Amino acid sequence: MNSNPLRDLWSGLELRSQITLIGGVVAVLGTLYLLYGYASKQSYSPLATGLAPTETGQAEQTLAGAGIAYRVATGGTEIDVPAGQVSQARIALAEKGVLGDNSSQNGFSVFNKTSLGTTDFQQQVQYQQALQTEIAQTIDQIQGVNSSNVELVLPDDSLFATQTSKATAAVLVNGGSSLDAPTIQGIAHLVASSVKGLNVGDVTITDETGALLWPGASSGGAGAGGAGSKLQADDLYSSQLSAQVNALLTSTLGPNKAMARVQADLNANETTLEKVSYAKKGVPLTKQTQNESLNSTGGGAALPAGTAANVTATAGTTGSGANSSSKYKNSTATTSYGVAKTIQRSVVAPGTVNQLNVALMVDTSVPATVVASLQKSVASLVGLNKKRGDTMAVTRIAFAKPKVAKVAPASPMAMLGNPISLAKDVAAGLAALIFLFLMRRSLKKREGEASVPAPTWLRELQGGITVAELEGGPLQLPPAKQQDPVRDQIEQIANNAPEAIATQVSSWMRE
Repeated sequence: MNSNPLRDLWSGLELRSQITLIGGVVAVLGTLYLLYGYASKQSYSPLATGLAPTETGQAEQTLAGAGIAYRVATGGTEIDVPAGQVSQARIALAEKGVLGDNSSQNGFSVFNKTSLGTTDFQQQVQYQQALQTEIAQTIDQIQGVNSSNVELVLPDDSLFATQTSKATAAVLVNGGSSLDAPTIQGIAHLVASSVKGLNVGDVTITDETGALLWPGASSGGAGAGGAGSKLQADDLYSSQLSAQVNALLTSTLGPNKAMARVQADLNANETTLEKVSYAKKGVPLTKQTQNESLNSTGGGAALPAGTAANVTATAGTTGSGANSSSKYKNSTATTSYGVAKTIQRSVVAPGTVNQLNVALMVDTSVPATVVASLQKSVASLVGLNKKRGDTMAVTRIAFAKPKVAKVAPASPMAMLGNPISLAKDVAAGLAALIFLFLMRRSLKKREGEASVPAPTWLRELQGGITVAELEGGPLQLPPAKQQDPVRDQIEQIANNAPEAIATQVSSWMRE
């Protein structure tokens, strides 16, 4: 008869030994799991604290673009990065101009801590710095603005109005080259409304390249701002159309298969159109009729000499010269007609497209039939009009394959990783070995105790039962050794109250 040694060994153990073995295995597994989770947990270090929501969003976008893991904590006002990537994260944020000097200032919160030794001049300087920080943080919340810096010149209060100077403001906007005219005008009015006595015309706004954004064409002044406004409108409209076309190409063909660029020429002039039209049919307005009649009778009145008089006299004579008569009637009618007249005046806003030029480049791996279909789709998307003079150039060329960056072989020290993580792993391994050593020693001690009874199958083998005894009748087992009362009491407690045994085993393990 084949038997499983492990099962026979398990059945031969007492309940206390079984509970001890199960508890030891569970404790070993739980300890290993906790040690592994603690050792494999990523260690984060604070990168920036006390951030505004806009600064947190900008930092998240920058870190995600740089491929650096991060964690937002403290209600969105703190950003943590892995301990070994703090320097890399700071460099990435500095390149994008995120979390500059304004992030370290607290605005008007500096007045929460007052000092008795502060002079009026120091309070004025702190107020000016706090006002500049608050205005800059407000401008940073505008979409399209990466960061900003505000410098104010506040006049001193004077009793004489003639001696009071004007307040001025200079604003540097990082990302201002991508802002449109209404946004720039809004920033100028925002700054002017935030400072007492500051006029909109005394606000100067420049972008990161040093180009003057305000005052300009959007402020109503004349000069070269009109050309800049037209170029900005052309670039903005062209970039929007190019982005839409490239998104269509990427979703249809996949990345690095086609590329499009749109060059737009817009009419940035505001014009007024006047149109005069007349109705085809006139309407009578006034009518005037004039009648004239003449009746005369004569008795041979003398006529003036001459041929005309003789002819008239001869033609008008019907009878005798003494009894001639004449009748004359004349009727004249005059009618005045009016025609409906319509005058239309309309203002054409700037932004009309004068001409569009589209350049479409497609990889040679794309079939010609697909290129023809794409050409029609792109022409419909941008609103191509050949009568207006719009053009589209389609070119099939082989696109350059993206280069795969070669990774330098890591040094032996770099392969070990972070020293702190390595120390954690070593400590976890040592703790596991010590725990296993103590468990093994405890089990070894319990194996030599006399309280562990021999299993039944072992007693049967030691008794030496013959085949004749097995065939003769029921098997008579040799009487077991008489156990002492203490042992019987312990077995009874183990059967009735195993919880107490488990508690005692746990106390032994802690010892």
